[in-house]
Formats: sequence, C-alpha cells, structure tokens
Amino acid sequence: MYGKSARRSSLFLLELMISILMFSVASAWCVRLFVTARTIVSETEIQMQARNLATGYAELFLASEDFETFLLEEGARKEGMQANNLYCFFYNEDWSGCNEDEAVFYSEVMIMDEGEFVKCSFRFSELEGKDVIYLLNVEKYVGGEAVL
Repeated sequence: MYGKSARRSSLFLLELMISILMFSVASAWCVRLFVTARTIVSETEIQMQARNLATGYAELFLASEDFETFLLEEGARKEGMQANNLYCFFYNEDWSGCNEDEAVFYSEVMIMDEGEFVKCSFRFSELEGKDVIYLLNVEKYVGGEAVL
C-alpha cells in the first residue's frame, strides 16, 4: 500500500515539474515578446517624431520666401558653401533643441539652388550611430509664374 502512494506522489511531482517547466518556457517567451515589442515601439516613436519635424520644416520651406533666415532664427548652425547651404540642428532624447554636447539626434537641412528650382533635403540621424532615421527631399519652383 505504501509503495502505491509513493509511486503516485512521485508521478504527481513529475507532472508538477513538467508543468512548471512548460510555464517557465512560456513566460520566457512572453518576456522576449514584450521586450521586442517595446523596442519596436521606441523605434517607431523616434521615426514618427523625425517625420513630423521633417514634414513641418518642409511645409515651412515650401511656404516661405526666406527659409534660411528662419532656420538661423530657430538656432541652426550653418555649415556650407555658396551653392549648397547646410544647416544642422541638435536634439536631446525628448526631441527638444539643445547644443551639440547634450544631443542624441541631429538633423541636417541642405538647401540647393538649381536655377528655377530650389531643392531642400531634410535628414534626421542618431548622433552616435550615424544611421539615417528619416530622409525627405522637397523642391519648389521659384522661376516665376508658370505659363500654361
């Protein structure tokens, strides 16, 4: 009689250990899934913020007569030659403007005058990785009134 209950209890313990092992594997998989989801969400937030800033600047570029003066008033650092003007902005992790020492992200705004068209390129990148987060190219016609 004592032998039957020992076998039953050892079988119960074995089943319990297998159940605990299965729950451990399932929970490890869920943790991995949540970490991956959080990483994707943070990358998407960064891309969306860069896209929102780029499209805002692009709309200002298309609507304004003197976009370069606006960029300088916003605190951009000008680096460039005569034909191509390059302006740099630096942002912290909250996407607030900051100086280069505190920056996590930066953007480059390149304005190219090509006769009757002015082209502008907005490039957002991480400061450390140099990976491009978002790139937007815009051009506008400045040659005068179009004739149909």
